[in-house]
Amino acid sequence: MLPEQHRRGILNVNKPSGPSSYDVIRLLKARLKPGPGRIGHAGTLDPLASGVLLVLFEEATRISRLLLDLPKEYQARILFGRATDTDDITGRTTGELPVPNLTAVELQVALDRFVGTISQTPPKFCALKHAGRPLYRLARAGEALEPAARQVTAYELQVVAWNPPEATVRAVVSAGFYVRALARDLGAAVGTCATLSGLIRTRIGHFSHETAIPPDAVNPGNINNLLTPIPQALPDYPRIIVSPAESAALLQGRALRPAALSCSEIATTTNAALAFASTADSRFLALVAIADSSICPRRIIHAD
Repeated sequence: MLPEQHRRGILNVNKPSGPSSYDVIRLLKARLKPGPGRIGHAGTLDPLASGVLLVLFEEATRISRLLLDLPKEYQARILFGRATDTDDITGRTTGELPVPNLTAVELQVALDRFVGTISQTPPKFCALKHAGRPLYRLARAGEALEPAARQVTAYELQVVAWNPPEATVRAVVSAGFYVRALARDLGAAVGTCATLSGLIRTRIGHFSHETAIPPDAVNPGNINNLLTPIPQALPDYPRIIVSPAESAALLQGRALRPAALSCSEIATTTNAALAFASTADSRFLALVAIADSSICPRRIIHAD
């Protein structure tokens, strides 16, 4: 296995179009034999999509929810005039309509309707579950269900190029936002139908497409240098240095009160903020909440 001190962190993988996110995980496991230990990812990409896929090693899997909640940026290609059952180009064509004679400005005006917090119905072929079964499996079995609409947020939507019948759109969105659903709904908004014809995830939080590593370039000799340490993956979270005695108290689930604190950062943080608490030698790391002038453990990440 990888040396213990190097087995935890986040790998920014440049997923190619074609394989699933789990295919990438399987490839990495095979390349890093005899095994990297616990491994997971933060945010599935459809097989059609490429770009940033965050692969989590060992204790980094314990911050997957925080990474999933980071804003994501995509570059999408949307094909107008065609509808599919999957809402992307890999699906079965379910309808075709003429494409209106739109200008790029008119298309942007229509796209602007989706900026902000909106109600969005996910595609029928998606990883959301019904009675414990993913909806895409039900759809493939001929039991397609209409997913419930939910609130999602688009922070920025921009028409980058318009070459009818296809548009390139830049999208900065929240967790849970389906760009396939945006393509479908944008088509309806301009009086036709549309499907997603290409997708690149260009950013998750501070992880960018430019620094992502192809999965077949990862090997046991370079993996240690490619992993981002857990606190660096979330640089906007404060870092609090605690003493060995304080780390022992946090490990036991005890809150640290002002009189017991040896750190000064708590005075500058906001109530109910999340932070990383670690010892100076990084042998202890925990996610903590700061509220009412105390530090409360939320998740122990590692305690060597």
